[in-house]
Amino acid sequence: MTKKVIINADDFGMSEAYNYGVIKALRDGVASSTTIMINQPAAEHAVSLLKEVPGTYVGLHVNLTTGSPVSDPDKIPSLVKPNGEYIGSKDFKTHKKQFVYKDCYIETKAQVERFRELFGYYPTHIEPHSAMDDQSNKALIDVATEYGLHYDVEYKGEFVQPSADKYLQVEEKLTPKVGEIINRGARPEDFFNDSYDLLKDQDDGLVTALHFHPGFVDAYILDHSTLTLPRTRDLQCLCSESLKGWLKDHNFETINYGDLKK
Repeated sequence: MTKKVIINADDFGMSEAYNYGVIKALRDGVASSTTIMINQPAAEHAVSLLKEVPGTYVGLHVNLTTGSPVSDPDKIPSLVKPNGEYIGSKDFKTHKKQFVYKDCYIETKAQVERFRELFGYYPTHIEPHSAMDDQSNKALIDVATEYGLHYDVEYKGEFVQPSADKYLQVEEKLTPKVGEIINRGARPEDFFNDSYDLLKDQDDGLVTALHFHPGFVDAYILDHSTLTLPRTRDLQCLCSESLKGWLKDHNFETINYGDLKK
């Protein structure tokens, strides 16, 4: 059985340097799709670069913690500082702050509409960025359902997604081992050693979605993200000839989120 795998480049649009890296991962590497942070200053730059990789699938990476929101800050007070910028992920991850459903819903919907403004059509897949909880994920689920979009998130201790009669079912690798890889940057050996369980789960009938952050680093990344140099390692990994050969030798088929709909 051929195992289908989504190799996604997260955070597209975060900065101009990072955007160039995502394009390289899509053009020269094994990245099969990307998801854009539509609220970031370099989002329009990201869209302009897509001409280099025609046909690339782009979903929406809903961002409630980095930079500034799309919606009016006065309408989402739980997400922003007095200057109108996001509070940031640290306070939510350490539970100093709690997501408020209403504010998350407003901003998530605003980002869906902003995606349409930049692309001329609505996204067909949305997913959360960085910090999240049941309130923010419920808002994402409700917005996705309202617009008829694909999603996959953790909610009330379970991994939820649209029904199997409409979509191929996805499994996300959220193990501590994968978290460690994200924080240090991926290496081809992580695939060879089956750190993502691709070989172990080769016959489970599910699509495995793997998330990477392949890109170059600039001042914006250094100032706005705790994930810096590992992004360059992800890029090197996804573009490695050894990884390309390994995926081919083991009969893995790379697809994108748009391919999930039956």
